[in-house]
Amino acid sequence: MIVQRAIDIEVSTTSAVPLRGTIEINCAGTVATFAIDEELAHRLCADLERFLTQVPRRTRAAR
Repeated sequence: MIVQRAIDIEVSTTSAVPLRGTIEINCAGTVATFAIDEELAHRLCADLERFLTQVPRRTRAAR
């Protein structure tokens, strides 16, 4: 699997009721667009919150 670095992310609302939108992720000139709904947006928020608040883990070499 190739992992690319995201350069920019844009979130847009396409519908308020029901809540729907798109996420565009720019990776070095290539843009991937994803449709999301409210449920997926809440899951993404929870995952990002866990990511941002996790305790950094020490590597074996640092022990």
